[in-house]
Amino acid sequence: MILASIVVLAIPVIAEVSLRLAHVRFEPQLYTANHQFGWSLRSGASGVVMGETRQFVQINPQGFRDVPRSYAKPVNNVRVAVLGNSWTEALQVPLDKTYCSLLERKLSGLPCFAGRQVEVLNFGVSGYSTAQELLLLQQEVWKYHPDIVLVAFYSARDVANNVRQLNNAGDPEQSPYFVYRGERLVLDASFRNLPAVQERQIKLQKLRGIVNDHVLVLQAVNSLVRYGRTRVAMAEANERTGKVGTDSTEYAIYAPPSQPLLEEAWHITESLLVAMRDEAQAHGAELWIVTLANRPQVIPDPQKRTEFMRSLGVPDLSYADKRIDALGVRKGIPVINLAPTLSKYAETHHVFLNGFNERNLGGGHWNETGHRVAAEAIAAGLCTMANRSVSAKVGTRR
Repeated sequence: MILASIVVLAIPVIAEVSLRLAHVRFEPQLYTANHQFGWSLRSGASGVVMGETRQFVQINPQGFRDVPRSYAKPVNNVRVAVLGNSWTEALQVPLDKTYCSLLERKLSGLPCFAGRQVEVLNFGVSGYSTAQELLLLQQEVWKYHPDIVLVAFYSARDVANNVRQLNNAGDPEQSPYFVYRGERLVLDASFRNLPAVQERQIKLQKLRGIVNDHVLVLQAVNSLVRYGRTRVAMAEANERTGKVGTDSTEYAIYAPPSQPLLEEAWHITESLLVAMRDEAQAHGAELWIVTLANRPQVIPDPQKRTEFMRSLGVPDLSYADKRIDALGVRKGIPVINLAPTLSKYAETHHVFLNGFNERNLGGGHWNETGHRVAAEAIAAGLCTMANRSVSAKVGTRR
């Protein structure tokens, strides 16, 4: 009995030593359950992610992939708060190469901001929907006193993820949604009843995360668990979209919605963006939308883009961009559309803005070139379209 106990205790110790001697590394546990938003980045977490490319990632003390930020805004600074999903979180490139970091450096000192120092705060979290971004804006972002709120809208995901039946980001049950009750858009916070997002479970999960940071055996187990959950979630997402008659929600945004559920998703999404505008105005800030370029829109070969459009039976790939732009015109929300600029750059320079090697070139998220071109386009859009009253009033609110 004693020998058996010794063997049982020795196995994980031997495994831990073996993994360390072999210099084996596993992906860090970057996320934790969150009672308000479903999940969030784990404050202070760090490690090397190994998805599309190997990249060291450090989460700041406030729980975002950004440099540490203070709540107090320095006098005469302009603060831009960027809300978005994995394209803004940008785990695939170094922090100083993300479009948010590049945008901060490009905007500082430009005449359109009256020569003021500009801070661009990155609030992007992988898998976040517009609903989660609205809640994040209401409950966290205002602590930093931004002058401009920039919603990085990725239409290939953001529309569908605002409806439970179409959401394919992680666990759709652990996500907030807004639904219509008559004429009113109200929060469906049923996810907050889940055991995983209760205070006790969140504390335990954070404690496990801290232990996990230092024990390779636990990292190995957690990596296997995450892999299994991801596979199950993908299978369930495919089954859900199949049941509603939509083979690919990512490609459905290139044409007017043909299914009632997709039209509902669009209606809710547009209402959420207007609610974010109202929220910004109530805090004396401005809301801007930047529509990010989807992968098919930036294929370097125009013939292949044409073939893709032909396969979908659409005349172009701009339906979602045009719809958001029209919303902006109706509701007084400035919109910057990245697709034309990024598409022209990719075609002119014969380069892929997505992917990192032959295995995923043209797929996945933006590479460093994609982030750089996006930052340049956003900076140009902000300076060209900016309301000149911003320059007069920013820096007076802290």
